[in-house]
Amino acid sequence: MTLDETINSCNSKMNKAFDVFVQELSSLRTGRANVAMLDIVKVDVYGQKMSINQLATISTPDPRVLTVQIWDQNNVSLIDSAIQKSNLGVNPQVDGQLMRIPLPSLNEERRTELKKIMGGLAEKAKVSVRNIRRDANDK
Repeated sequence: MTLDETINSCNSKMNKAFDVFVQELSSLRTGRANVAMLDIVKVDVYGQKMSINQLATISTPDPRVLTVQIWDQNNVSLIDSAIQKSNLGVNPQVDGQLMRIPLPSLNEERRTELKKIMGGLAEKAKVSVRNIRRDANDK
């Protein structure tokens, strides 16, 4: 592998690590509703793990509420339990095939927890970039 190929490979891997970090940050529950919050939640349906956006339509009609319009009635309880088991700290309200997820406002405890989570995500991304750089230097 030539030097240019090694550098290009290293750059693409670092960009992917950064993209993963940005996606993980966007999935955190802050004070405002965001459809990307549910991207990290995986539901075990049809014999495989699927994300909620593949099973339903997610929207934010309100800054404090997420709505999930589930396409298949059989998946409602599965999606509900997956959201409750996730580490988002929300309780969905089920109304037929429509699920409303009210987001509580941030309190001081949640803010300190968010700081810890963000610091852990940042450290994980830094370690990933360091490992990529070390591997490139070894080559």
